[in-house]
Amino acid sequence: MSFSGAKRNDFMSAGFPTFDRIQQVVRQMKDELVALRRDFHAYPELSWKEFKTAERVAGELQRVGLEVQEGVCGTAVVAELKGGGKGVLAIRSDMDALPLHDSKDVPYASRVTGALHACGHDSHMAIVIGVAKALQKLGTELPGTVRFIFQPSEETAPSGAGELVKAGVMQDVDHILAFHVDPEIQVGKIGLRKGVLTANCNEFILNVIGKSGHAARPHHAIDTVYLSNQILNLLYDVVSSHAGSLAPAVLTIGKIQGGTKSNVIPEKVEIAGTIRTVDAQTRDDIQNAIAERVHALTRAAGGSYQLEFPEPIPSVVNDAGLVEMARDVAVKMLGQESVVEITKVSMGGEDFSWYLTKAPGALIRLGVRKPDGAITYLHTHEFDIDERALTVGTSLMTAMVLTYFRQATQLPAA
Repeated sequence: MSFSGAKRNDFMSAGFPTFDRIQQVVRQMKDELVALRRDFHAYPELSWKEFKTAERVAGELQRVGLEVQEGVCGTAVVAELKGGGKGVLAIRSDMDALPLHDSKDVPYASRVTGALHACGHDSHMAIVIGVAKALQKLGTELPGTVRFIFQPSEETAPSGAGELVKAGVMQDVDHILAFHVDPEIQVGKIGLRKGVLTANCNEFILNVIGKSGHAARPHHAIDTVYLSNQILNLLYDVVSSHAGSLAPAVLTIGKIQGGTKSNVIPEKVEIAGTIRTVDAQTRDDIQNAIAERVHALTRAAGGSYQLEFPEPIPSVVNDAGLVEMARDVAVKMLGQESVVEITKVSMGGEDFSWYLTKAPGALIRLGVRKPDGAITYLHTHEFDIDERALTVGTSLMTAMVLTYFRQATQLPAA
């Protein structure tokens, strides 16, 4: 399938609506999109617990008249808008929230203690539901099928995308698209990059095991806190010795836990974190070095350890043709300045990559910077968006879907 750019009025010759018509329809949905996003934001649910969220998503899609499957891999919702022909384009949204409290003073602040949509999944859901509704309102007979995938657990292992791929959700899919909000990009713009977009992300869980004892008699114990401190230093040394400008790597410790009282040396300390690299060889070298040095240190101290590296999330590698299609749609719909070129690989992990093991696709950054220009970063207590991005994202993704199928039919330009 070719993804060369479409002229703005090509849709007319193919029986497809113009970009202007798409924007008109989506603008009429503005209040609905904002209300939907705010409802998701106010009632977030954590990974693998997205029961009410999934119920709401399914209800919205059923009202559009889509064929809806609920309870896929637990809480996933998969729906299809079927047209003629055999081509299948998938669109993905994630649904889970993060275990954070909401510090914002807004009417739609999270009402669930310890849960917050701090990564924009509320916006993703509203936009993808909006695309389904816009396509229905436009009434275009598509020469193929759009499969809407609402996945659980993007934030936590096991990956929702990985589980859905194993369950066959990508069967017959030719290509897949998704947005991810980006608070560093202004609303009305998208960020694009061909090829590698994100690092692969590997979690590690290390339990350092020693011998508990009284704080007054450390010589009778194997001090896991002291040993863990030594291990932490070596972890950072390992990364610095294996990473370089051509093979960047980031190690971050997100959890250190051990002990119950100030005067008791704990028997066990847990250390957990992530290793992020842009190539598998660097990742494997770092993992092997960590395992060797942890073994040597704990053995020398008379202790033991348990080290686990769960299955890593691969890098997102964007299809060049789909990126060019997205660029063309954005420029024609929003103007030449609407595209931001992403020049560096993000060290963030993204399980959208699991879908790309089955079909080419593209993950597109959607600008959501707030009107005052302030940046509220992802995964923070104050994260929020400029809600104008909801209509921008819905219009763009709807136009991308229609452009995809217009080009799939290989109809001549007007």
